[in-house]
Amino acid sequence: MNQVDKFIGRFTEHEKTEDTFQYGCCYWFAYILFRRFLKDGAKIMYDEVINHFGTQIGGRVYDITGDVTEKYDWRPWDFISDDLLRKRITRDCIMF
Repeated sequence: MNQVDKFIGRFTEHEKTEDTFQYGCCYWFAYILFRRFLKDGAKIMYDEVINHFGTQIGGRVYDITGDVTEKYDWRPWDFISDDLLRKRITRDCIMF
C-alpha cells in the first residue's frame, strides 16, 4: 500500500465519509489530496462528462475510493478553458 492509499484509508474508516466525498463533495476531497501531496506534483483533475474531480499524484488519479485512473476521462482542471463551464462547476460543485 502506497502513501496515497494509506492517507485515503484514514478517511474511509468511517462509514459515511466515502459517500460524502464521492457524491457531492468530490472537489473538496481532490483539494485535500492536492494540498497533502503538493510536494509530489499533485494536480486536480476533472471528468467533464461524469462531473467528477480527482487528484493526479505520481501519474495516477485518486478520489475517495482510491486509484481511479482508468475509471474516468481525466483532464487537468486548470486546462478547462470554457469560462461558462468553469463558472457553472464552481457555482454548483465547489462553492455550493
